[in-house]
Amino acid sequence: MFRPDEQLILPARPVDPPAPGFPLIACAAPLVVAVAIWMLTGSTFVLLFAILGPVIAVGSMVDVRRTRRRTRIRAEQTHRAALAALRTKVEQQRTSLVHAAWSRTPSATGILSDPIGTVHWSARPPAPVLVSLGSGEVPSGLRLEGAAGPDDEPGIRALAATLTGAPITADPHDGIGIVASSILGRALARGLLVQVAAALPPGPVGLAVLPPGPWAWAASLPHAAARSPVRLITVCDTGSAIGVPAGSRSLVALARCLEELPTGCDTIVRLHGPTRAEIVRSPVHAVGLCFRPELVTLDQATGFAVRLGERARTAGLVGRYGAVPTAVTLAELAESDRAAARSSLPGTAAGTSRMPGLACAVGAGEAGTVILDLVAAGPHAVVGGTTGSGKSELLVTWVAAMAAAHPHDAVTFLLIDFKGGAAFRPLLALPHCVGLITDLDGRQAGRALASLAAELRYRERAMLSAGARDIAELNRAETRSNPLPRLVVVVDEFATMLTAFPELHALFVDIAARGRSLGVHLILCTQRPTGVVRDALLANCNLRVSLRVNNRADSQAVLGTDAAAALSAAVPGRCLVYAGEGDPVLCQVATTTEDDLRAIIGRGGDKPSPRRPWLDPPPRRVTRSDLAAVEKADAVTGREPGGPATGVLLGLLDEPEHQRYRVARYDPERDGHLLVVGAGRAGKSSVLASVAAQYSVTAQVLDPRPDVESVWDTLAEARGSLDAGSRNALLILLDDFDSVYARWGDEHRAAALERLTSLLRDGPAAGLFVGVAVQHLSGALQALPAFCQSRLVLRMPDVGAHVAAGADPAQFDAALPPGGGSWNGARIQLLQQEPGAVRPPPGREPEAVVGDTLAGHRSLLVVAGSPARTIAALSAAHPGEIVNLSTGASVEAGRLKVLADGGAILVGDTDTWQAQWSLLGLLRPHTAIVFDGCGLADFRAISRRRDLPPPLAPGRNRVWVLRPDGVVVRATLPVPR
Repeated sequence: MFRPDEQLILPARPVDPPAPGFPLIACAAPLVVAVAIWMLTGSTFVLLFAILGPVIAVGSMVDVRRTRRRTRIRAEQTHRAALAALRTKVEQQRTSLVHAAWSRTPSATGILSDPIGTVHWSARPPAPVLVSLGSGEVPSGLRLEGAAGPDDEPGIRALAATLTGAPITADPHDGIGIVASSILGRALARGLLVQVAAALPPGPVGLAVLPPGPWAWAASLPHAAARSPVRLITVCDTGSAIGVPAGSRSLVALARCLEELPTGCDTIVRLHGPTRAEIVRSPVHAVGLCFRPELVTLDQATGFAVRLGERARTAGLVGRYGAVPTAVTLAELAESDRAAARSSLPGTAAGTSRMPGLACAVGAGEAGTVILDLVAAGPHAVVGGTTGSGKSELLVTWVAAMAAAHPHDAVTFLLIDFKGGAAFRPLLALPHCVGLITDLDGRQAGRALASLAAELRYRERAMLSAGARDIAELNRAETRSNPLPRLVVVVDEFATMLTAFPELHALFVDIAARGRSLGVHLILCTQRPTGVVRDALLANCNLRVSLRVNNRADSQAVLGTDAAAALSAAVPGRCLVYAGEGDPVLCQVATTTEDDLRAIIGRGGDKPSPRRPWLDPPPRRVTRSDLAAVEKADAVTGREPGGPATGVLLGLLDEPEHQRYRVARYDPERDGHLLVVGAGRAGKSSVLASVAAQYSVTAQVLDPRPDVESVWDTLAEARGSLDAGSRNALLILLDDFDSVYARWGDEHRAAALERLTSLLRDGPAAGLFVGVAVQHLSGALQALPAFCQSRLVLRMPDVGAHVAAGADPAQFDAALPPGGGSWNGARIQLLQQEPGAVRPPPGREPEAVVGDTLAGHRSLLVVAGSPARTIAALSAAHPGEIVNLSTGASVEAGRLKVLADGGAILVGDTDTWQAQWSLLGLLRPHTAIVFDGCGLADFRAISRRRDLPPPLAPGRNRVWVLRPDGVVVRATLPVPR
């Protein structure tokens, strides 16, 4: 098998080894030895061995020569085999190169024998296209490495240097001149024209013959009907340059002598006969190169032209009744005959300011301008086309054409592009465009698409209130200055959108079913219509447009015929249009330029902007003025019946399914307890502070600092108020409760949660409500949502935490700004308070030192985890005597009592005080006990109490003080020096 990178190496010629010399020493050595033995022994018999040396030497030489001869024969055989293998390899590579050359440049004979299989029209007009003049010898480009001897197999280098029977090529774009008799010259030119017509597509490439008489058959070629081609092939059979288009380079000229050829022929061929031709001039071949020309008869060319014309019509490159242009602009369509366009659609008036329906000119066909009308032929359309076929250009032109033919109070466009939106972005400048949805923001796309269902309900309500049956009757009966415009939803990559949002298929089926009367129209575009646009949608999509598709099934799905699969890839924008009856119409879609869009924008006038079917996402910062504006609009439209709103302001609710914003309020008596869940810096503290600032105007608010002492005391105070039967409205706000909860010990944690649960359960009946903010709901805190009727979920770190907070996973958005979240299932942006509007969290009450707490007590008993540290802290603040009982010094109990009565401080660890139990019992009724650095076990061992003392904040020298009356309070020791 031929490999382009395979090396061809000539085998080296075998070299004979040098002939060995006579073994003189081997011959003389036995003689010397035999003489020496004879002289020693005197035996003459030994002398017989002397003659063995020469005999052995002669035998060795004979054997060496025999071996050399055999080696030389084997080497020559191996060399001949290598040469034969090399020749075979060279012949294989020559055959492969010749085959590849004919594949790149199919011969006219091959094209005529299989016109369907060899005609692909894959070449573009600007690209060079080579044609074959005939077959001959051309350089192969193969190189043989290594040196060959003079007696090597003859001709192997010459065999590798040339290709026999390869195509002799020329580029018709550079001009080809043929010097021959009329019969031979036309036979060769017909072959060249067959190759050009098979390689280049009609439309972009045209054909002109001078004179037409001998070339009447060429009129059947589809290239002869091309209008304004990009490249023109001219056949000059006049023997002179008269009539050749000025500057023409794609030329095939025939003449009887060189002097009659027109200028511009870079390749000139002289025909000596039907089997022999010669290169006279060529930029690639040697002058004088002889080859066998390829001749085509008139009958062969005529049959080929007819078959190629049918192929071109099947591929949509020319129409049944005439040529279809390969390019047209929207401006050229606007300048075409408007009367002809109006006559093709009765009742329409193209170009008027308010023409019925949505008729517009989108391209050119064989009969003139092609008009599409979503109202008359729709109400919806399906567009199919593979990559590179011109789908995006078709959609842009269709939208621009409707915008040019109808004002923006008659039609609006919602554009959906799941390829990034680059193709549709120029259309955003049109006053008709109400939005562009792309796949770059899936959440915004889902939000906007959800608004479409609300738009259908809005239009239904509008027609119901006007008593109209459809949008046309509504707008005729409408007395307002702003009638309800038609809405055209244009979806590029419909299959990609359904992959991202499969639930939208039901919505589009609903729009397709009700869109005609409601004035909502769909243009659905996809690469693979098969299996994507289902029957429920296709049943209402009567207008079908198909550009080139990859297979017949896709063409059948759109048009009911496989014609779109045969459209050529050489002409982007070529399509077939089916409007529900008759045969599909061949059309070349117009291109839209920036100048076309600017002209449409300039005709917009001073009319107000059209109503949008969807709102922008809520702002990142919501102020009181924003909420006031929304509430005022709700009051005007009557969307919020039921009297004045109550409760504190929370923020702005986004309700795309109702096409509106709404003010969110929190009223504890109506909404119950509040649970706020969110990550750090998501806005939890801000919303609690905002609620506290607003609610404290009319009721009491307990808003403690998020530490173990303040929250515990607040819960205790609230529980005490509840137990006392208080009926005053009270709101308790607990920030970062999960963090505080984690810092409590096990017993305090269980008691605090029980106390909070009792408040959540019993509080509403007494007018007490709780707002709790946490970052995570884990462990025992997972029971909180069951007691909280209202839930605010702010930004969470991941979807798992979002779902654990009880929110819908579809609403998770890691990019939410601070204050963004979900309020009882709806998207909310919280109110951002103006500076100074939020009441700062209440300050802590002054913390008492030991002396302040023990005012009126002269003595003090201290249970210390570290007596030395406690004594160091008390020494600076207490002027009296301090006795360290833990040193082990022997002090009588009576003496200690005297010291205590005199105002001394007695310090000892737990074990010491238990050893002095009688003294402790004697002093306890009238002396306060301080617990410094002690745990619950130490407290209970000394106090003999089972109840929980209040928790102590760590790291602040906080202590418990058990007063003589049995009350446990907190205090703060001085910082030791």
